[in-house]
Amino acid sequence: MCRIDEENPPIRNCALVDRLANNSEKRRKALLKNGRIITSSVKSNDAYLKTIFLIKERASRHVLVPMSIVMLNAIIWTILIKVPFKNRFVIRSDPWGSITDLVFSTTLSFILVFRLNRVAIRWWDTRGMWGLIVAHSRMLTDAIMTHTNHAPRNRDRAISWLGGFLIAVKQHMRKEKNFDYDELAGFLDKNEVNRLASSSHPCLYATSEIRYELSQAFKITNDTPSGLGIAYSSVLRMMEKSIHVLIDKMGGLERVSSTPLPIVYVTHLRTFLLTYLLTLPWVHGHQWGWATIPIVALTAYALLGVDAAATECEAPFKKRSNHLAMESFCLTGFNDIEALVKHHVAMQSEKSRLD
Repeated sequence: MCRIDEENPPIRNCALVDRLANNSEKRRKALLKNGRIITSSVKSNDAYLKTIFLIKERASRHVLVPMSIVMLNAIIWTILIKVPFKNRFVIRSDPWGSITDLVFSTTLSFILVFRLNRVAIRWWDTRGMWGLIVAHSRMLTDAIMTHTNHAPRNRDRAISWLGGFLIAVKQHMRKEKNFDYDELAGFLDKNEVNRLASSSHPCLYATSEIRYELSQAFKITNDTPSGLGIAYSSVLRMMEKSIHVLIDKMGGLERVSSTPLPIVYVTHLRTFLLTYLLTLPWVHGHQWGWATIPIVALTAYALLGVDAAATECEAPFKKRSNHLAMESFCLTGFNDIEALVKHHVAMQSEKSRLD
């Protein structure tokens, strides 16, 4: 027999709550382990100095190639004007400096701000979509536990596949086919996880399984009383709304992943950005002397870093410091599902005791 605690009387048909409770720690450890790269990274709301002295969080790999080109140009040009071509020709930096400040600096500022702003919106939109997925998984669980007690097997299976949907979204957005069995411990067995992972679209497979179980639970036959049939249809429509939201938000995540910013913005920005950085030594080299090299290095890293930040966060679904902590979202969803299942079983237990 199954109990919520020792004070509650035995509960019938609560195999799911036992499975979820017994495997809760296994799921938690698996998700924390698989998401530790993101969860252990420094966050923007951490201490001020802690957010400055960082390396991996800066996504410097995106600036290596352009930075190398810019620095090679700056070093060669500075050596040329300071050694073999010293005093051979001097470019007055005043008029050229005004032109570069007007044409390049102003233009680059607008384009960089636009690019970073668009990426920030995309990042926050994906976070909002995940929030709605977790929220509607709670609503659907609550509705299933409230209205499907007449079909306990279908009830438990629907909730189990709802847990599978959360992990399927995470894996699908990362384009990973290898599912960790421990992440779904208590929800699905290994055979069901393998079926989910091998499907062409795991998210839609999971929602199809949820729909099937609910359709069986609320199946209307010729023998079903008309009043009960109307009630079944009404409840099923209500649950379908949450399923529609789950699929819609998963589709929204797909759209962000498969639709980068139009290339015209990126190519225009990078062309002018690289041109500006390459001409800095030519315009200011005689004035700055050997200081040209470190000045260009700092300027290049500052500007290229903004573009790198935008590139890093444009599709934030990988296991990187600046990407979405999808393991944490799944863990939150699992904890909420388990809590709701326990709560409903406890209410049934209390009602049975009073009756």
